[in-house]
Amino acid sequence: MPNICFIPARNSSTRLRNKNILPFKNGNLLTNTIDQALDSTIFDRIIVSSNDESILNDAKKYCKLIEVHLRDDKEDQLLPVIRNTIIDLKLNSEYIFGLLLVTCPLRSSLDIFKAYKLCIGEQNCVVSVKENKNPIQLSFKRNSIDNKLYPVMPDDYYKSTRKQDQYPTYFYNDAIIFDTVKNFLDEERRTLYGKSPTPYIMPPERSIAIDYKFQYDICKCLSKEN
Repeated sequence: MPNICFIPARNSSTRLRNKNILPFKNGNLLTNTIDQALDSTIFDRIIVSSNDESILNDAKKYCKLIEVHLRDDKEDQLLPVIRNTIIDLKLNSEYIFGLLLVTCPLRSSLDIFKAYKLCIGEQNCVVSVKENKNPIQLSFKRNSIDNKLYPVMPDDYYKSTRKQDQYPTYFYNDAIIFDTVKNFLDEERRTLYGKSPTPYIMPPERSIAIDYKFQYDICKCLSKEN
C-alpha cells in the first residue's frame, strides 16, 4: 500500500507571522520539510495542505512531484483537517499516513525513516517525542486565591525534588506522527496521538518546535552548525 506524507502549512500564525514559509537553509521551512520527506525515500505521495493558494502554488513550483490540497479556512484543528483531506482525496483506509509539521525543521530524514519502520514493526501509531528536561512531577500550579504555588502531583513531588529521582516524562515535539488512514478516521480517536501510541524518542537538539522568533533563530543557528 502507498505511504502518504501529509504536510500542513496553514497561513494564520499569530505568534510568529508566516512562520511556515520563513527562510530556512536554501529555501524555507516548508521546502525544508518537503526535502526531508523526499530524502526519507519512504513516501509514495506527498501532500501539502494549506488555506493559502499562494503557498500551495509555491510548493508545487518547488517540487512537481507533490500534491496540493486547499483546506477549509475556518478549520484550525489539525485532526479534522487530516480527516477532511483523507475524505477529499479518497485515501484507502489501509494506507500508512505520516504527518510532518514544518515547525520542527531540525528533524532528519533518518528520523522519519526510523519512525516509519517503528510504526510498521509495532503495528501501532508512532509519535515522535522529547523527554522533559524538568519532570512534570515537579511542576507547580498557582492558586489564584492565595497566590501561592502548590505541586501539581503532590504524591510524587514530596517523595523527592531531585530530577533524577523522578521517572522520565515525554511530550510531542511536533516532528512526526505515523498511523494508518483507518485509525485517523476512527470516530473514537480524540487526539492526533490515538490512545496509546508508541514513542519515537528524539534528542533535544533535533526537537525544537518553532512557535516564537527566538526558537526560529535557534534552529537557524543549529542548522548552520550542522
